[in-house]
Amino acid sequence: LFGSKQSIATVSYPASKHATQIVQLDGKGAKTSELGKAAEAGAAINGSYFNMKTFTPITFVMVDKKILGRTSPGELMRTNGIVAIRDKRGRKVDIFACDTAEYPRIARRYRSALAAGPVLIEKGKTVEYTSGSSFYARRHPRTLIGKRADGTVVMAVIDGRFKGQGEGTTIAETAYIARQLGLVEALNLDGGGSSTLWTAREGVLNHPYDNRRFDHEGERGVPNCIVVRR
Repeated sequence: LFGSKQSIATVSYPASKHATQIVQLDGKGAKTSELGKAAEAGAAINGSYFNMKTFTPITFVMVDKKILGRTSPGELMRTNGIVAIRDKRGRKVDIFACDTAEYPRIARRYRSALAAGPVLIEKGKTVEYTSGSSFYARRHPRTLIGKRADGTVVMAVIDGRFKGQGEGTTIAETAYIARQLGLVEALNLDGGGSSTLWTAREGVLNHPYDNRRFDHEGERGVPNCIVVRR
């Protein structure tokens, strides 16, 4: 793809038949696989942006109506969307564009939510960005979550920084892959060394970058993730 070698891992599931939940740790980090196992989940994917020294979330996070993180001014250049869960059972998942002014409405309407970005697909259309910053224009490992028209949720990780094995994508290329996965709504999550997709059956599916080796062992500790279980 794009004249490059790509390595992409995906998990898909019908939202109405599974429980989707947001997990947030307090002042510490753990591997995505560890968070998934602790939640007795079938699958887990890393969440949104955070301070790597303190493991404090730097985007809006709400779990069971309790606000555990807020979007910092420095994140406004990319955080423009949200994954929101309406019900206690975690079977009603919405993914949509959302700015900070809408957070009070989100807090009233939803039970749990995780802000991230940028939005890749909105109402079936690719969202285009003109920023020339390295975050948007250079290839990096990427994590995304989205929905198909039939309600299927798709979690995906694109490996990056491994020349000739998994070279990563720009934001525009990430959006293209989201379209190829059939998504009508899609949101970019934290990427880079954080990008990890795990399942209870297969373990870590992708090749996390933090150990600089193209294997399944290089997970980075993260403070939050999205988990799914029956």
